[in-house]
Amino acid sequence: MTRMNSDLQIGIVIAGSLSEGVKVKLFDKHSVETMTVGANVIIESDARIFFGVITDIELESSDPYFQSLFVDDQDVFLKDTLLGTVVYGIIKVEPMLTLGENPYMPGSNVEPAKTIPGHFSIVRTAEQNDIYKVFGKESNNNFWVGSPVDMPDDVLLCLDIEKLISRNTGIFGKTGSGKTFIARILLSGIIKSNLSSNLIFDMHNDYGWAGTSEINTEVKGLKQLFSSDVLVHSLDSNTRNTNNSPDEIIKIKYSDIEPADIKLLKDTIDLTPLAVDATYSLKQHLNNNWFRDFISMSATAITDLSDSVGVHPQTLLALKRGLTRLTRYDFMVDDHNLEKHKSHQDFAAKVIEKLRNGFNVVLNFGKYANDKTAYILVANILTRRIYNQYKRDTEFAIANSNPNQHPRNLVITIEEAHLFLDPSVANETIFGNIAREMRKYHVTLLVVDQRPSQIDDDIMSQIGTKISCLLDSGKDVDAVLSGVPGGRKLRGILARLDSNQQALIVGHAVPMSVAIKTRLYNEKFYEAIGPSKTIDQINQDKKNLGL
Repeated sequence: MTRMNSDLQIGIVIAGSLSEGVKVKLFDKHSVETMTVGANVIIESDARIFFGVITDIELESSDPYFQSLFVDDQDVFLKDTLLGTVVYGIIKVEPMLTLGENPYMPGSNVEPAKTIPGHFSIVRTAEQNDIYKVFGKESNNNFWVGSPVDMPDDVLLCLDIEKLISRNTGIFGKTGSGKTFIARILLSGIIKSNLSSNLIFDMHNDYGWAGTSEINTEVKGLKQLFSSDVLVHSLDSNTRNTNNSPDEIIKIKYSDIEPADIKLLKDTIDLTPLAVDATYSLKQHLNNNWFRDFISMSATAITDLSDSVGVHPQTLLALKRGLTRLTRYDFMVDDHNLEKHKSHQDFAAKVIEKLRNGFNVVLNFGKYANDKTAYILVANILTRRIYNQYKRDTEFAIANSNPNQHPRNLVITIEEAHLFLDPSVANETIFGNIAREMRKYHVTLLVVDQRPSQIDDDIMSQIGTKISCLLDSGKDVDAVLSGVPGGRKLRGILARLDSNQQALIVGHAVPMSVAIKTRLYNEKFYEAIGPSKTIDQINQDKKNLGL
């Protein structure tokens, strides 16, 4: 095997194990100060070429006596004499992949490393071609998300969009670490690839027409980048006549509300567990119009009802007070009041139709931004309908042995994901069901959260690709790296990320765990994404949808 260019060599393997990684002694000309945790390296043995990542950096000495020896820092001759012989630098490297017998020939295998390189194997820093060999070059399915932390910005590191959408995805990080920007970048890649539709619950109004940066400057939203492919729906009717007017205003009927929705809202509208349980009895007793009929009852009628449903009158009265709070939202309407407005009669069916036709829908909360009650209620109602529809469609296609009848892939983006996936509710929410079983029905989640430790462990295990910015809690780090090969050694990399614009990617969409500088979301990004349709196509699409 031809040896690599000696100018690129940084050290040789001197020890190690498969479980702990290998130790590399640095050559004299390479100081430990030039090494970076998370940097990628190539290890060339006599039989294989390994692709690895630096997980730790150490100072070593061959003589234990040296550690108690005082050396005059002005004695250059003595320092030069000791350096590389008595004292030297060590990096610990985790071999992640083997690049095949001839890694520079097209079609050569890239496989997980099942062994380690032998003594005296030469180590060098990874180059651009090595990154492309492992992660691939930019293409329709391979989307550029950033650059390796130790390499120039023009080295493009890509992830596989098709693999990304095939399983659930999580974006985690503390406040201000850039989660929303990464989510916009990923969603742009999915939309541009046209491999899936997207439903985005835009709790903080960051994804639709425009968002804001950390320095409060405006950045483009998905609607500006993909004007014909993204439709913005809003709960706030006051936004109808603004310059960035939504494509549609959403109204939710009282009959859309189910007891399961109320169970998620028990903390935000101050309900006791007994009051929540009572909603199921009311639905059984009053049928589909249980919500409207119940909140319109007088105190006397509620007392009479209590015997029929087996619930104490005071519990029912407390429940009514909590449910009445929901009627104060402008987007909540009595079914009878919608008879005059046919276009609003089934908002969920209209959204699902657009998603199935290849459009992407951003549900903007307008003046209800950051209102947890509104967010939980609307997201759960719409997602439950999607769950039922996509399950029926997939089962119908399977029964007819017709792959063309399978529904189009759908990615549902939710912020503050722990509101739906907390251990106390995850087993009973529609989002929990989607995370566990909807991959086979072509629906996956993209969850965005600053506290992954608050998400149910079983749900976290179902997240195929995790993208983590800096986290400030050991529990959150453990939650992200649980079940990840080499997770213990990746903790040091994750802990040393910059406070923003850096992330660790692990899981299904990348061949190995990798630390990146995230791609900048700026004018260059807007230009690279570019419009996907002409003005005529945009107008025709809107005409077809009746917009």
